[in-house]
Amino acid sequence: MDFAIVPEVATMPAEGSGIDSIISQARKAEDLGYTGCFVPDHYVFEDIGTLKPDRPTYDAFMTLAVVAQHTKYMKLATHVACAIFRHPAMHARLFAQIDEASGGRAVAGMGAGWTKAEFEIMGIDFPEVSERLKMMDEQIEIMRGLWTNESFDYDGNYYQLKDAPLLPKPVQVGGPPIMLGGSGKGILRRAGRYADILHMVPQTGKQGTTTPEEIKKLTDDALVEKLALVREEEAKAGRPAGSVKFATTVFNLIFTGSPSETTDTGAALGSLFGLDGPNVLRHPAILIGTPEEMVAELQRRHDTHGLDLVGIHLGTDEGLERFGKEVLAKLV
Repeated sequence: MDFAIVPEVATMPAEGSGIDSIISQARKAEDLGYTGCFVPDHYVFEDIGTLKPDRPTYDAFMTLAVVAQHTKYMKLATHVACAIFRHPAMHARLFAQIDEASGGRAVAGMGAGWTKAEFEIMGIDFPEVSERLKMMDEQIEIMRGLWTNESFDYDGNYYQLKDAPLLPKPVQVGGPPIMLGGSGKGILRRAGRYADILHMVPQTGKQGTTTPEEIKKLTDDALVEKLALVREEEAKAGRPAGSVKFATTVFNLIFTGSPSETTDTGAALGSLFGLDGPNVLRHPAILIGTPEEMVAELQRRHDTHGLDLVGIHLGTDEGLERFGKEVLAKLV
């Protein structure tokens, strides 16, 4: 398994800048053995339906460009870029240039957009999820076309290009890997057909926000059916089995001092989402336990579901270092 940090700036630091904090987290993480950096793409952050306008939101591509200059081997991914925020030629250009700046370490995380409130704040249209997904399809076709052709023509329902060039090309032949974010059937089918990585998070597309009900639905058992749909579409598309890597992000990371504390903490957190303790402890977006329990649980997720890549919301430098030394080091 590979592990990526999701760098976080909860509030503006008293000294320096938020971007300095992100650089510091990325450099420390790379020294500790983390192999990726996931950067979100938002105008405004939201936490289970509540907007957080007091939290800094750095542009995803600017952040990745800066982190590229301060790291050596970490994969650099958008977590995930919203298709509707930019024209597809701009997405193609930005990913290609991040790939050049990093020496071929870019991962093109793409999604159809989900935080309806931030679209309303910025005055951006927020179509139904089915239409947003079709727009994302065209975006990815165009990105790959621009990455691999000297010039590219495209006549779609949403975007049109005529003899469009793109230089520089990405360092990676064919362009950066495509990582789709979400867990609805539309995303799962598309991941099987054309993605390199599926990043599974609670379903948000229809609601336009994260809800406790959707968090509750994304259980460990639910992953089996969802991944089966990905593999089914993978086979229909004539792709080799396992072409799509499986990724998740742990949004709730809680260290405990004993197995009994783990059980109690899981039960307490589960009461917020209507889940029993065992389902909380196996939930793909949650990781609770002693370091030894975390190692065992992550290994189980890999062995059971083929989990390849895990993003970690660490929150503090202490958490970043502790997870790296006490958990990550024992999994490598």
